[in-house]
Amino acid sequence: MEVATTRDLSELYKNITQERGKPLDFWEITALLEVYGIRDIDAQQEYGFENVFEMAKYMMQYRDVKQYPTKSLVNFEDLPPLFLRMVKNYLRGLAFAMPMFVQIFFTLSIGYAIWSGLEMDKTKATVIAVGTFLALIVTGASAQAIGRKGLFYLKQGEVILAANITRKLLSIGYILVFTIGSFLILFNIFFEIFPSYYFFIMVAFYFLLSVLFLNIAIYYMFEEYNTILFFFILGVIFTYISHSILKVRLPEAQFISLVVLDALIIFFTFIKIRNLKRKDLSAEGEGTPRASILFYSLIPFYLYGFLYFIFLVTDRMVAWSNYMEAKPYFIWFNVPYELGLDWALIALVLLMGLTEISIHEFMYRINDLVIKYKYSEYQEFNNKIYSFFKKFNLAYLIVSIIIIILTYYAVYLLDKYMDYEFTKDFFKSFTPFIYWIAAVSYAFMVNGLMNVLFMFSFSRQNFSLKAILTASVVNLLIGVVLSRMFGLEYAIYGLLFGSIVFWAISFYYSVQMFKKLEYYYYSSF
Repeated sequence: MEVATTRDLSELYKNITQERGKPLDFWEITALLEVYGIRDIDAQQEYGFENVFEMAKYMMQYRDVKQYPTKSLVNFEDLPPLFLRMVKNYLRGLAFAMPMFVQIFFTLSIGYAIWSGLEMDKTKATVIAVGTFLALIVTGASAQAIGRKGLFYLKQGEVILAANITRKLLSIGYILVFTIGSFLILFNIFFEIFPSYYFFIMVAFYFLLSVLFLNIAIYYMFEEYNTILFFFILGVIFTYISHSILKVRLPEAQFISLVVLDALIIFFTFIKIRNLKRKDLSAEGEGTPRASILFYSLIPFYLYGFLYFIFLVTDRMVAWSNYMEAKPYFIWFNVPYELGLDWALIALVLLMGLTEISIHEFMYRINDLVIKYKYSEYQEFNNKIYSFFKKFNLAYLIVSIIIIILTYYAVYLLDKYMDYEFTKDFFKSFTPFIYWIAAVSYAFMVNGLMNVLFMFSFSRQNFSLKAILTASVVNLLIGVVLSRMFGLEYAIYGLLFGSIVFWAISFYYSVQMFKKLEYYYYSSF
């Protein structure tokens, strides 16, 4: 067989080495040819070589001619300058937490929002709060799973698989919601934890908010934070029309708002998933695991979401159930305690913007430096990232102190100089005490969440589970002991010590990861 030794294969060489560095030897060129789809029979019939190895040897002549791109996973020239980039990511982080801010803002400005009201009687406020907490806990688990698996397929460009997985996870979420809801109904029939009317309010809010939160999780998966904000503002508008214009009393006006809002969001979510399914990607498969296998594989994320929201509401439940205080039911809404937490939640929202900066800047630097350092220089690579980690934590400490102080004085000045109606109660009883402790707690918690994001990025979700489980136990034990010994307001120390434990454990695991980052980076794929 005559070998085409004079044939120009430079164009083929450009194609197989596109966006790649300089091949080390003809063995690597052989591998590139095979990846490109060229077999021995193709080398013989189309190019006149005995096999792909001989063809690769011939193509070695082009190795020193071609200009190769500099290897890089991050092109900083295509990114905005550091300050603008940080502002953009901070706003993205704020948008993530904006629904919480919308709820608090309208409650404090007009006196009510989608599921809260300052002038609502305590019995209704209690059962609505319990229904809301149950909805957050149950759907929080599903939201974590949807965000993890659905977003994974979207980032891979496998939109049909993303649609199939999302539908299954949404179905699992609905099954969990209705199973637990049915159990609550049966439990109240036998033990009557609340009178029928108030139990109906609790269950109604539980179901309606669960539907809302489950569907909102889909938009978090798509990272459409503006759409989420739109839905929540729309819910407030519906409530305002029902209550302030049509004069429907609370909470009935909120029922109407949630029913309409749920119907709208279910419709648009259905359209969104259906449009993904209609994409014509013939090379993409559609097979997905059975729902039982899918649920089992995502158990760590279900547990983390479940425990995270348990952690957030534990101190409230401990304080409101304090048997030292006279109350008509086993749990009773406490206004000064709740106002202090709502006030601190404003600081939490502002702190949450920093999580988006942290994960983006770390990933930029890790993916940039991993190319620049050789495998034998892994220690320098680890030290560089660990140094940035320490600097970022110091910057976070300073910024969080500023945010906590500014939030306090924003409300203080609003009350002092503007005589604002809804801020008067903030400076009564032990509300400021609750604010300071809760705000510091949330600062530790958000820093812990940053560490958890790093762990999730490197597929180390079990570390995160240990942190949030231990923190939840500490929150409960400290809160119960101190609130029963000294008064219900001391339940807030459960949140404080739990947050510190959450931060400490997640920080410890993060430090261990950054000290051996080369291992965790490559073993995460």
